[in-house]
Amino acid sequence: MGSRRIASLAVLLAASPAAANPFQVFGLTSRHAAQANAGVASVDDAAALYYNPAGLVANPTLELAIGTVGAYSHLAIGDHLASLSDAIGAQLAMRAPLPLAGWLEKRIVVGIALHLLPHDVAHVIAPAPDQPFYPYYGDRLSRIVVLPGFAVQLDHGVALGASVDVLAGLTGSLAASEGATRAIDARVDERVPTIARVLAGIAWQLDPAVRLGAVYRQRFEVPFQTAAQTTVAGEPIDLDLTASGQFTPHEVVVGVAWSPAPLTASLDLGWAKWSDYPGPFVHVDSQLPLVGPVPGQTPAVPFKDTFAIRIGVESRRSDLIIRGGYAYETSPVPAVQTGETNLLDGPRQTFGFGLGYAWPHAANGHGIRLDAHVQLQYVGKRTLHKQLYDGTGTYDPYTSLADEDPATPGVQTTNPGNPSLRSGGELLSGGLTLEVGL
Repeated sequence: MGSRRIASLAVLLAASPAAANPFQVFGLTSRHAAQANAGVASVDDAAALYYNPAGLVANPTLELAIGTVGAYSHLAIGDHLASLSDAIGAQLAMRAPLPLAGWLEKRIVVGIALHLLPHDVAHVIAPAPDQPFYPYYGDRLSRIVVLPGFAVQLDHGVALGASVDVLAGLTGSLAASEGATRAIDARVDERVPTIARVLAGIAWQLDPAVRLGAVYRQRFEVPFQTAAQTTVAGEPIDLDLTASGQFTPHEVVVGVAWSPAPLTASLDLGWAKWSDYPGPFVHVDSQLPLVGPVPGQTPAVPFKDTFAIRIGVESRRSDLIIRGGYAYETSPVPAVQTGETNLLDGPRQTFGFGLGYAWPHAANGHGIRLDAHVQLQYVGKRTLHKQLYDGTGTYDPYTSLADEDPATPGVQTTNPGNPSLRSGGELLSGGLTLEVGL
């Protein structure tokens, strides 16, 4: 069995849930997406469950936000455009102060945020090593998010908060062999363990106009591990498949907010440890008859840590709110890939704009606000150029392309990136959010 057939089988079997969080790509609620996802220090509503859980107690009221987000891809893969796996999602965020009295009154707030898909619970795309693929986006919209959390208001303007990103992984085995009628009999033993990762934040109100904030988001990956043991014509074929689904790195963001009424300005600086990323590929180790162990040769891609700056502005004019934002983020994907991989990306700039309108006493004395936003993410253009393996030294699939048919004169390769591949472009998203005070 050739390496390409093994890789294809691995992709078919690796149907594990995705781990990345759609909030990280497009934001949570229109209010914050319009500000290019800035607001670690300024967030004061239920969206704090993602941006900085400590912000839940900044304005401790009972609140419900319901919205939707949609996206359109104009990202290039050569002469074609990349598609999004799930371009539409629904969002819900709510919070409530615990009904406590005395010193604890309105000092402890709980909440939950959800991202829901119209059809799936989760969908993963595990590309073959040579498939052109945007790992930053991939299937990042393609999972539900369940994000419960809480916050506590301490003295001296300090607040602490935490939320938990919960999903499931997949581990187990698959065994198949010829039965009595020569049909393939299969037995599957798979487990779906719970996986939870923490988002922890702190906020400090220095004075009425200045607030500091910081948040740590723990590395989140959903491991897929399964052993496929197959017997065909009396010969055993064993495959060990491992993958991490989509990957979310350790991330630290610090921010400051300046709020001279009626304006609020936010500045965030972030770092993400993408150098730990094992890659989006399925790793296959096989045991073949008369051959023995055949270790998988997955290209080792040197991903890089990323840095980001985000700026957001919100201005209130009576019942009308105007918002805008800008962000710049470096790319974790190497710009030079001369071998088998075709991972596409570039430095990312995000432009956001939004409007909101408030009806302070529309619902039996409770306020209602309708927010809308558009967001444009521009991914810098790149061109990958390939290098053919000259036969000297040890072959490295990351640095060059091997001859797939040595019996034919010349170097034969079916790599879709050969001799070069262009990438980059735009991703447009937008949405609506209705927020109701209860």
